[in-house]
Amino acid sequence: MIYIFILFTSLLANVLVLSPYSPSEMDYLDTNDINTINTLFIDGLGNYISKIESSSNSCNNNDCALEELSKTNNSEVLYTRLYKLGNKIIFSGVILDSNKTFESRATAMNVEDMEQVCLRLSKSLALKESLEEVADIDNITEKEQEEPMRRASLSRVGANMGYFFPLGNSFAGDSRLFKIGTSYYHEFKNNTGLIVESDWGGGNSSSTFGGSISVLKFTNIVDTSPFYGGGLGLYFVLTPSSGKAEDHKYSGLSFNASAGVMLFRTYDVNVLFRARYLHVLNTDLDNTFIIDFIFQRKMKEKKKKRSGIFFWN
Repeated sequence: MIYIFILFTSLLANVLVLSPYSPSEMDYLDTNDINTINTLFIDGLGNYISKIESSSNSCNNNDCALEELSKTNNSEVLYTRLYKLGNKIIFSGVILDSNKTFESRATAMNVEDMEQVCLRLSKSLALKESLEEVADIDNITEKEQEEPMRRASLSRVGANMGYFFPLGNSFAGDSRLFKIGTSYYHEFKNNTGLIVESDWGGGNSSSTFGGSISVLKFTNIVDTSPFYGGGLGLYFVLTPSSGKAEDHKYSGLSFNASAGVMLFRTYDVNVLFRARYLHVLNTDLDNTFIIDFIFQRKMKEKKKKRSGIFFWN
Protein backbone atom coordinates (compact mmCIF):
# COMPACT_ATOMS: atom_id res chain seq x y z
CA MET A 1 0.00 0.00 0.00
CA ILE A 2 2.85 2.40 0.86
CA TYR A 3 4.57 1.52 -2.43
CA ILE A 4 1.37 2.25 -4.41
CA PHE A 5 0.98 5.59 -2.60
CA ILE A 6 4.57 6.58 -3.42
CA LEU A 7 4.10 5.58 -7.05
CA PHE A 8 0.79 7.48 -7.27
CA THR A 9 2.26 10.69 -5.82
CA SER A 10 5.29 10.39 -8.11
CA LEU A 11 3.05 10.18 -11.17
CA LEU A 12 1.28 13.40 -10.12
CA ALA A 13 4.49 15.39 -9.65
CA ASN A 14 5.76 18.03 -12.11
CA VAL A 15 9.52 17.64 -12.26
CA LEU A 16 12.12 19.82 -13.95
CA VAL A 17 15.04 17.62 -15.06
CA LEU A 18 18.33 19.41 -15.72
CA SER A 19 21.06 18.12 -18.02
CA PRO A 20 23.89 16.17 -16.34
CA TYR A 21 26.71 18.26 -14.93
CA SER A 22 30.14 17.01 -15.97
CA PRO A 23 33.49 18.71 -15.26
CA SER A 24 35.37 19.91 -18.32
CA GLU A 25 38.33 17.65 -17.58
CA MET A 26 36.17 14.54 -17.92
CA ASP A 27 37.20 13.34 -21.39
CA TYR A 28 36.20 9.70 -20.77
CA LEU A 29 32.68 10.51 -22.01
CA ASP A 30 32.05 12.75 -25.00
CA THR A 31 29.00 14.94 -25.58
CA ASN A 32 27.15 12.17 -27.41
CA ASP A 33 27.72 9.77 -24.49
CA ILE A 34 26.42 12.32 -22.00
CA ASN A 35 23.36 13.08 -24.14
CA THR A 36 22.63 9.35 -24.46
CA ILE A 37 22.96 8.87 -20.70
CA ASN A 38 20.57 11.77 -20.12
CA THR A 39 18.05 10.33 -22.59
CA LEU A 40 18.15 6.89 -20.93
CA PHE A 41 17.80 8.52 -17.51
CA ILE A 42 14.76 10.59 -18.54
CA ASP A 43 13.19 7.55 -20.22
CA GLY A 44 13.59 5.68 -16.92
CA LEU A 45 11.97 8.55 -15.00
CA GLY A 46 9.04 8.46 -17.41
CA ASN A 47 8.03 5.06 -16.03
CA TYR A 48 7.24 6.68 -12.67
CA ILE A 49 6.75 10.43 -13.30
CA SER A 50 4.21 11.46 -15.93
CA LYS A 51 5.00 15.18 -16.16
CA ILE A 52 8.65 15.89 -16.91
CA GLU A 53 10.15 19.11 -18.28
CA SER A 54 13.73 18.74 -19.47
CA SER A 55 16.24 21.57 -19.53
CA SER A 56 19.58 22.01 -21.26
CA ASN A 57 20.94 23.84 -18.22
CA SER A 58 23.12 22.03 -15.69
CA CYS A 59 23.68 22.50 -11.97
CA ASN A 60 26.24 21.26 -9.46
CA ASN A 61 24.47 22.19 -6.21
CA ASN A 62 21.07 22.64 -4.61
CA ASP A 63 21.03 26.45 -4.73
CA CYS A 64 21.59 26.47 -8.47
CA ALA A 65 18.90 23.84 -9.01
CA LEU A 66 16.34 25.71 -6.88
CA GLU A 67 17.06 28.88 -8.84
CA GLU A 68 16.29 27.01 -12.07
CA LEU A 69 13.12 25.63 -10.47
CA SER A 70 11.96 29.14 -9.53
CA LYS A 71 11.90 30.05 -13.23
CA THR A 72 9.28 27.37 -13.96
CA ASN A 73 5.90 26.18 -12.67
CA ASN A 74 7.20 22.75 -11.66
CA SER A 75 6.98 21.43 -8.10
CA GLU A 76 10.39 19.69 -7.98
CA VAL A 77 13.74 19.86 -9.71
CA LEU A 78 16.17 17.00 -10.39
CA TYR A 79 19.82 17.46 -11.30
CA THR A 80 22.52 14.87 -11.97
CA ARG A 81 26.31 14.79 -11.97
CA LEU A 82 28.82 12.59 -13.79
CA TYR A 83 32.35 12.02 -12.52
CA LYS A 84 35.20 9.72 -13.49
CA LEU A 85 37.24 7.64 -11.04
CA GLY A 86 39.75 5.51 -12.92
CA ASN A 87 37.63 3.51 -15.36
CA LYS A 88 34.56 3.85 -13.16
CA ILE A 89 31.74 6.32 -13.74
CA ILE A 90 30.06 7.93 -10.75
CA PHE A 91 26.47 8.97 -11.55
CA SER A 92 24.61 10.87 -8.82
CA GLY A 93 21.29 12.65 -8.70
CA VAL A 94 19.33 14.91 -6.37
CA ILE A 95 15.58 15.58 -6.46
CA LEU A 96 14.40 18.46 -4.29
CA ASP A 97 12.08 21.34 -3.65
CA SER A 98 12.32 24.18 -1.15
CA ASN A 99 11.44 21.87 1.78
CA LYS A 100 12.94 18.44 1.15
CA THR A 101 15.83 16.75 -0.63
CA PHE A 102 16.55 13.17 -1.69
CA GLU A 103 19.90 12.05 -3.11
CA SER A 104 21.05 8.80 -4.67
CA ARG A 105 24.35 7.79 -6.23
CA ALA A 106 25.75 4.80 -8.11
CA THR A 107 29.14 3.86 -9.51
CA ALA A 108 29.28 1.85 -12.72
CA MET A 109 32.33 -0.32 -13.29
CA ASN A 110 32.35 0.56 -17.01
CA VAL A 111 30.38 2.48 -19.62
CA GLU A 112 28.51 -0.69 -20.66
CA ASP A 113 26.79 -0.69 -17.25
CA MET A 114 25.42 2.83 -17.68
CA GLU A 115 22.14 1.73 -19.28
CA GLN A 116 21.25 -0.35 -16.21
CA VAL A 117 22.58 2.34 -13.85
CA CYS A 118 20.39 4.98 -15.55
CA LEU A 119 17.30 2.80 -15.07
CA ARG A 120 18.24 2.05 -11.46
CA LEU A 121 19.08 5.63 -10.48
CA SER A 122 15.98 7.09 -12.16
CA LYS A 123 13.73 4.62 -10.33
CA SER A 124 15.48 5.37 -7.02
CA LEU A 125 15.05 9.13 -7.38
CA ALA A 126 11.46 8.94 -8.70
CA LEU A 127 10.29 6.70 -5.83
CA LYS A 128 12.74 8.18 -3.29
CA GLU A 129 14.00 4.73 -2.30
CA SER A 130 17.48 3.26 -2.00
CA LEU A 131 19.12 1.58 -4.98
CA GLU A 132 18.91 -1.80 -3.24
CA GLU A 133 15.17 -1.38 -2.69
CA VAL A 134 14.48 -0.59 -6.36
CA ALA A 135 16.70 -3.30 -7.87
CA ASP A 136 14.83 -5.46 -10.36
CA ILE A 137 15.52 -7.78 -13.27
CA ASP A 138 15.71 -4.88 -15.75
CA ASN A 139 18.35 -2.80 -13.97
CA ILE A 140 20.87 -5.38 -12.75
CA THR A 141 24.39 -4.61 -13.91
CA GLU A 142 26.56 -7.16 -15.70
CA LYS A 143 28.84 -7.49 -12.67
CA GLU A 144 25.88 -8.19 -10.37
CA GLN A 145 24.64 -10.88 -12.74
CA GLU A 146 28.01 -12.63 -12.44
CA GLU A 147 27.92 -12.64 -8.63
CA PRO A 148 27.06 -16.00 -7.04
CA MET A 149 25.25 -14.23 -4.17
CA ARG A 150 21.77 -13.25 -5.32
CA ARG A 151 19.94 -10.12 -4.22
CA ALA A 152 17.34 -10.13 -1.46
CA SER A 153 14.69 -8.80 -3.84
CA LEU A 154 14.79 -12.07 -5.81
CA SER A 155 13.81 -14.23 -2.83
CA ARG A 156 10.22 -14.17 -1.65
CA VAL A 157 7.91 -15.92 0.79
CA GLY A 158 4.19 -16.26 0.31
CA ALA A 159 0.87 -17.94 0.92
CA ASN A 160 -1.42 -19.67 -1.55
CA MET A 161 -5.12 -20.43 -1.78
CA GLY A 162 -7.30 -22.25 -4.28
CA TYR A 163 -9.03 -25.53 -5.09
CA PHE A 164 -8.23 -29.12 -6.00
CA PHE A 165 -10.49 -30.54 -8.73
CA PRO A 166 -9.96 -34.34 -8.58
CA LEU A 167 -10.29 -36.44 -11.72
CA GLY A 168 -12.41 -39.61 -11.82
CA ASN A 169 -12.61 -41.40 -8.46
CA SER A 170 -9.50 -39.73 -7.08
CA PHE A 171 -9.63 -38.30 -3.56
CA ALA A 172 -12.54 -40.61 -2.61
CA GLY A 173 -14.70 -39.18 -5.37
CA ASP A 174 -14.72 -35.60 -4.03
CA SER A 175 -15.46 -33.10 -6.77
CA ARG A 176 -13.56 -30.27 -5.09
CA LEU A 177 -11.22 -29.65 -2.16
CA PHE A 178 -10.36 -26.23 -0.75
CA LYS A 179 -6.62 -25.69 -0.34
CA ILE A 180 -4.24 -23.36 1.44
CA GLY A 181 -0.47 -23.42 1.72
CA THR A 182 2.84 -21.59 2.02
CA SER A 183 5.68 -21.06 -0.41
CA TYR A 184 9.27 -19.92 -0.79
CA TYR A 185 10.30 -18.54 -4.18
CA HIS A 186 13.76 -17.80 -5.55
CA GLU A 187 14.51 -16.32 -8.97
CA PHE A 188 17.67 -16.99 -10.96
CA LYS A 189 19.47 -14.77 -13.46
CA ASN A 190 18.51 -16.99 -16.44
CA ASN A 191 14.79 -16.03 -16.23
CA THR A 192 13.80 -19.11 -14.24
CA GLY A 193 12.49 -19.51 -10.72
CA LEU A 194 12.44 -22.20 -8.06
CA ILE A 195 9.39 -22.55 -5.82
CA VAL A 196 9.16 -24.75 -2.73
CA GLU A 197 5.67 -25.04 -1.32
CA SER A 198 3.41 -26.91 1.08
CA ASP A 199 -0.29 -27.63 0.54
CA TRP A 200 -3.23 -28.70 2.66
CA GLY A 201 -6.61 -29.50 1.16
CA GLY A 202 -9.92 -30.64 2.56
CA GLY A 203 -13.16 -31.91 1.01
CA ASN A 204 -16.31 -33.79 2.00
CA SER A 205 -14.73 -37.26 2.01
CA SER A 206 -11.00 -36.72 1.77
CA SER A 207 -8.13 -34.50 2.77
CA THR A 208 -4.57 -34.15 1.58
CA PHE A 209 -1.32 -32.54 2.60
CA GLY A 210 2.14 -32.51 1.12
CA GLY A 211 4.89 -30.49 -0.44
CA SER A 212 6.69 -30.02 -3.73
CA ILE A 213 9.61 -28.32 -5.38
CA SER A 214 9.13 -26.96 -8.89
CA VAL A 215 11.04 -25.04 -11.54
CA LEU A 216 9.31 -22.21 -13.42
CA LYS A 217 10.41 -20.85 -16.80
CA PHE A 218 9.29 -17.32 -17.74
CA THR A 219 8.61 -16.22 -21.30
CA ASN A 220 9.63 -12.56 -20.79
CA ILE A 221 11.20 -10.18 -18.23
CA VAL A 222 8.43 -7.60 -17.75
CA ASP A 223 5.96 -7.05 -14.92
CA THR A 224 3.33 -9.39 -16.42
CA SER A 225 5.23 -12.64 -17.05
CA PRO A 226 3.64 -15.89 -18.26
CA PHE A 227 5.43 -19.04 -17.13
CA TYR A 228 5.33 -22.83 -17.34
CA GLY A 229 7.08 -25.50 -15.33
CA GLY A 230 7.02 -28.74 -13.43
CA GLY A 231 8.33 -30.46 -10.34
CA LEU A 232 8.33 -33.32 -7.85
CA GLY A 233 6.93 -33.75 -4.36
CA LEU A 234 5.42 -35.99 -1.71
CA TYR A 235 1.67 -36.04 -0.93
CA PHE A 236 -0.62 -37.87 1.51
CA VAL A 237 -4.25 -38.52 0.55
CA LEU A 238 -6.51 -39.45 3.50
CA THR A 239 -9.91 -41.05 2.84
CA PRO A 240 -12.52 -42.92 4.99
CA SER A 241 -10.72 -46.19 4.18
CA SER A 242 -7.30 -44.92 5.29
CA GLY A 243 -5.52 -47.42 7.53
CA LYS A 244 -7.96 -50.31 6.92
CA ALA A 245 -5.72 -52.14 4.46
CA GLU A 246 -2.07 -52.64 5.34
CA ASP A 247 -0.96 -52.98 1.73
CA HIS A 248 -2.77 -49.81 0.62
CA LYS A 249 -0.45 -46.83 0.18
CA TYR A 250 -2.11 -43.50 0.85
CA SER A 251 1.04 -41.50 0.27
CA GLY A 252 3.53 -41.39 -2.53
CA LEU A 253 5.90 -39.38 -4.64
CA SER A 254 4.19 -36.94 -6.97
CA PHE A 255 4.89 -34.99 -10.10
CA ASN A 256 3.23 -31.84 -11.36
CA ALA A 257 3.04 -29.64 -14.45
CA SER A 258 1.97 -26.02 -14.26
CA ALA A 259 1.32 -22.86 -16.28
CA GLY A 260 0.28 -19.39 -15.24
CA VAL A 261 1.23 -15.74 -15.01
CA MET A 262 3.10 -13.62 -12.46
CA LEU A 263 1.84 -10.06 -11.96
CA PHE A 264 3.96 -7.15 -10.64
CA ARG A 265 7.08 -9.28 -11.12
CA THR A 266 9.60 -6.47 -10.52
CA TYR A 267 7.81 -5.16 -7.42
CA ASP A 268 8.40 -6.07 -3.77
CA VAL A 269 4.97 -7.73 -3.69
CA ASN A 270 3.63 -9.86 -6.53
CA VAL A 271 0.88 -12.36 -7.33
CA LEU A 272 0.95 -15.65 -9.28
CA PHE A 273 -2.17 -17.09 -10.89
CA ARG A 274 -1.59 -20.72 -11.74
CA ALA A 275 -3.15 -23.94 -13.09
CA ARG A 276 -1.46 -27.26 -12.17
CA TYR A 277 -1.88 -30.94 -12.82
CA LEU A 278 -0.83 -33.13 -9.87
CA HIS A 279 -0.40 -36.92 -9.97
CA VAL A 280 0.32 -38.86 -6.76
CA LEU A 281 2.00 -42.25 -7.08
CA ASN A 282 0.04 -43.95 -4.30
CA THR A 283 -2.09 -47.09 -4.64
CA ASP A 284 -5.10 -45.19 -6.00
CA LEU A 285 -2.93 -43.07 -8.34
CA ASP A 286 -4.84 -39.99 -7.23
CA ASN A 287 -4.66 -37.13 -9.71
CA THR A 288 -6.18 -33.68 -9.82
CA PHE A 289 -6.21 -30.28 -11.44
CA ILE A 290 -5.38 -27.36 -9.14
CA ILE A 291 -6.36 -23.73 -9.63
CA ASP A 292 -4.77 -21.35 -7.13
CA PHE A 293 -3.05 -18.02 -6.62
CA ILE A 294 0.06 -17.16 -4.61
CA PHE A 295 0.58 -13.85 -2.85
CA GLN A 296 4.28 -13.34 -2.11
CA ARG A 297 6.52 -10.64 -0.69
CA LYS A 298 10.21 -9.87 -0.94
CA MET A 299 12.34 -11.18 1.91
CA LYS A 300 14.34 -8.63 3.89
CA GLU A 301 17.99 -9.46 4.33
CA LYS A 302 21.02 -7.69 5.71
CA LYS A 303 22.90 -5.64 3.15
CA LYS A 304 26.04 -7.28 1.81
CA LYS A 305 29.13 -5.66 0.35
CA ARG A 306 29.39 -5.83 -3.42
CA SER A 307 32.23 -5.43 -5.87
CA GLY A 308 30.19 -4.64 -8.98
CA ILE A 309 28.09 -1.58 -8.28
CA PHE A 310 28.35 0.67 -5.26
CA PHE A 311 25.52 2.84 -4.04
CA TRP A 312 24.71 5.46 -1.47
CA ASN A 313 21.62 7.39 -0.41
